[in-house]
Amino acid sequence: MFKKTIVGIFVLFWLVLAINPVHPGIWAMENLLVATIFPVVLWLDSKYNFNNWTFLVLTLFVILHLFGAHFTYEKISYFTWLSNWQGWERNYYDQFIHFLFGLMVFMPFFEIFYHQGLSRNISYLIAFLFISAISAWYEVLEWLAMVVFCREQNCVHFITQSDVWDAQKDMAYAAIGAIIALLLHRYLSKAGRKNMIYQENAD
Repeated sequence: MFKKTIVGIFVLFWLVLAINPVHPGIWAMENLLVATIFPVVLWLDSKYNFNNWTFLVLTLFVILHLFGAHFTYEKISYFTWLSNWQGWERNYYDQFIHFLFGLMVFMPFFEIFYHQGLSRNISYLIAFLFISAISAWYEVLEWLAMVVFCREQNCVHFITQSDVWDAQKDMAYAAIGAIIALLLHRYLSKAGRKNMIYQENAD
């Protein structure tokens, strides 16, 4: 019931944010990712039965991406004020989402490989490599999409915000997010195992 409710909330967000997007072409291009990823998430959940927290985090990540697709990553108001306050030349919501991709999607990959019988460390490594590979291929697909669909210079500007290092920064932020998720999970897992040993000894 919990997961069905989360899916219903996601569909509601998608419908609302599909109304009058700032740049319809960019919205359509960004939603190709959503149309690909969310069905895959549902299929993986049916196969591996993610816990509720993992499923919620995955859905939340896609919803945050929908906001960027609707407002465009350059114009999203929730980060424009921060850029203006700090005197930054660009809006960093795009790179924030790439960071969250590494942070929030790392655990589902880890669960998938760990449930296959692989060791914890090998599962960590493969999950990190998957995050890095997907992040890199996303940048390649983004470049191809710009070549095919962007007929105006403004379209390219909306996507890269005229940052020549945009692709490299996006991949770096995803890797940083994945490393933080890995270290955090290792710490919490060790702490949990120590507590279990302590309780067993106490009994």
